[in-house]
Amino acid sequence: MDFFIYLILICTSGEGWYQEEGKLAQSLTAGTVVVIQPGVKHWHGAKKDSLFFHIAFDIPGVDQSNEWLEKVSDKVYNNL
Repeated sequence: MDFFIYLILICTSGEGWYQEEGKLAQSLTAGTVVVIQPGVKHWHGAKKDSLFFHIAFDIPGVDQSNEWLEKVSDKVYNNL
């Protein structure tokens, strides 16, 4: 049986963005919960004029790992 890593993101305060590759960005506010499926390339961070506090944790799997990828480009971020 394969086990996969799920990432759970909980916005606790402020405002932020969550965006999966190829999809529209989703606004994050206090109380927003995002469950990110295994292998989904995404980014999350604060909105331009806001602080963004969150809790992020992995549900680990067998022989699985989390991989940090490239920085979000200014062009992508500034178009939100």
